[in-house]
Amino acid sequence: MFKRNIQYIFHICLAVITIMAAYLILKPHYKTTGLTIGLVNMDRVRSQAEPFQQLHKQDFEARTKAQEHLEILEKSMRKEYDELQTLQQKKYTKTEELAKRKAALDKKVAELDQHFHQERESIKQKFDRNFLAIETELENIIREFSKTHKIDLFLNTTMNEQQVALVADESLNHTDAIIKLLNKKIPNLQELNK
Repeated sequence: MFKRNIQYIFHICLAVITIMAAYLILKPHYKTTGLTIGLVNMDRVRSQAEPFQQLHKQDFEARTKAQEHLEILEKSMRKEYDELQTLQQKKYTKTEELAKRKAALDKKVAELDQHFHQERESIKQKFDRNFLAIETELENIIREFSKTHKIDLFLNTTMNEQQVALVADESLNHTDAIIKLLNKKIPNLQELNK
């Protein structure tokens, strides 16, 4: 019985040896790389990239200008209130005239308050619109960078100023390259609004 099966055993052993030889010969030619990961520190990008710096400077200047304008108008209102109080202390002033002046002054204060809130909201909307436009460009840059450098997955190394990646090879960190590309893409924030 062993003599009859020897032929089958020989063919099975030959097939196994052929498959193993083919595997060993062809193995180096197959791609054996896995997932390619890239790291980017988004907090650093948002603090060091020129478009974000320009945006924060523009927002600060707009808020400062609005505050200065408000202070000037407040001084004018205080002066009018002081005049009104002086008139109220005089005995010969008509109460009807005082009531009209006080109502007019209260109306001015309400209008000033409404104007200031509208101006603050306008500044906020402009900031949000520009921030979103920069973020959109940044997202496009990261997508293009990942395609160009064949990176399968980009990870943000910080979240709310907390380090997320504890240990990583510095060659995986592409933060500086992303900052340079964003600076090149948006050299001037005014061009973004066109």
